[in-house]
Amino acid sequence: MNFIIPAFALTALSLSFLLTTRASWLEQLFNGLEHVYQYHKMLASFSLVLIFLHRIGMIGLLAPLWGSNLAAQMGDISLGLFLTLILVAFLGTKLPYETWCWIHRLVFPAYLFGLLHTYTIMGGALFTWTPLGVITGLFALIGIGSALYTMVYYPTFGFSHFGKVTMIEKLNHDTIELTLQLQKDFPFEAGQFAFLQVREDGFEKKTHPFSISGRQGKTIQFTIKNSGDHTANLYHNLKVGHKVGLDRAYGHMLLNQGAECQVWIAGGIGLTPFLAGLRQAQQPQVEIDLCYAYTGEENAVHLELLQAEAAQKPNFNLHLVNSQVDGYLNFQEENLPEAGTVFMCGPQPMMAALSKQIHKINPKLDLVYEGFKFR
Repeated sequence: MNFIIPAFALTALSLSFLLTTRASWLEQLFNGLEHVYQYHKMLASFSLVLIFLHRIGMIGLLAPLWGSNLAAQMGDISLGLFLTLILVAFLGTKLPYETWCWIHRLVFPAYLFGLLHTYTIMGGALFTWTPLGVITGLFALIGIGSALYTMVYYPTFGFSHFGKVTMIEKLNHDTIELTLQLQKDFPFEAGQFAFLQVREDGFEKKTHPFSISGRQGKTIQFTIKNSGDHTANLYHNLKVGHKVGLDRAYGHMLLNQGAECQVWIAGGIGLTPFLAGLRQAQQPQVEIDLCYAYTGEENAVHLELLQAEAAQKPNFNLHLVNSQVDGYLNFQEENLPEAGTVFMCGPQPMMAALSKQIHKINPKLDLVYEGFKFR
């Protein structure tokens, strides 16, 4: 049993590394990137529990902190690094995102020391063409390969679309709209998002996801709110002419694949994917009700655009909800269609509360929304 537990722990860690690659087939398999990251966190947490059970089972709860032989010492180093990661997990959003990312990478050396610990203890048994040796080696290669791809290859070579910033418009005190000119067309459906990298000194090399708010051929737009260290840097320091990179479009909130009757629910900056739906050249002939919730007109974006669209399109109905005046958006007071698709984007607490309301009022509606976080 003491050897089965670490085998499951290393297998779970190998699979958790695989999920960080954001491969398109993984996104399709798990029906969205947010579910991919949920399983990544579950597998990583499960493996940590197994590692502690293994240590307790082998040498007891009150064992010395440093082993008496090389194999045990490598296991102790691995455990120490995992304990550091647990501490970082508790600190969570109190750390700057870039700092959190660098510390989070300690999981890879922790994993490597765990592998060395396992191979040292098992000796030559894992270097044979037995089922145990082949399976262990296969998952080790998956884990190491996935980690190297995510941390080394992807930040430098994982982008297929390059371009530059051609326009920056400050929409209000904390929101900008970027217009990028790419070197080739960017395949995309209204409602999706992309990972954006600014390829200039002074900006994080780590990519960040932003909903696409418009695209015409090789021109693409992002509407970004200053809500953290990286977005603050974009708001204050990004310049026209700066080089950028994108990999591909992500997301299963595809507005053009909804029913003929649709409800769009946007909270704050969550309006961005719906802007892409309104700006697309070929718009589907569907009935749309957009409920846009915001806190004060100074925090809203593109109100004039939305009102103009509502005035020009008879199939587009606009419902503005200013929480300072109207209170929070509440579908016990708003009408919902008997059948159709509800798309939703906004703060996670808002989406959680409204999804419960909508399922309770009309469980037949198809509710589609995405929401994930890295930490």
